[in-house]
Amino acid sequence: MVLQQTVSFIHRHFRLIIGAAIIMMILGVFFLSAEDKAGHVDASTVNQKYFKVIEVECDDTLWSIAEEYISEEYHSIEEYIKEVKSINNLTSDKIYSGGSLVVPYYAAPQ
Repeated sequence: MVLQQTVSFIHRHFRLIIGAAIIMMILGVFFLSAEDKAGHVDASTVNQKYFKVIEVECDDTLWSIAEEYISEEYHSIEEYIKEVKSINNLTSDKIYSGGSLVVPYYAAPQ
């Protein structure tokens, strides 16, 4: 009796069940493709970090050097200066003409 009721229910609602299954498959494909696009990063458009040794010139400051080498990968000039100081083991903002600094910069992959 239960089997007959189940079969009868399926026959009566066949179109509804098939429609729901198709909608679920479409949504599944949509969400899977959206997830792939959101997680995919095209390596050819991502800049890589490089380092360059520069000679400090007369009147250079960390700020002026940062203005020359900073790029959109940094949130602020202060963040860039903090990284330059860390790379070069500087404990103050003082730099001297004739000295060398390692500065980071971003560019397209070579």
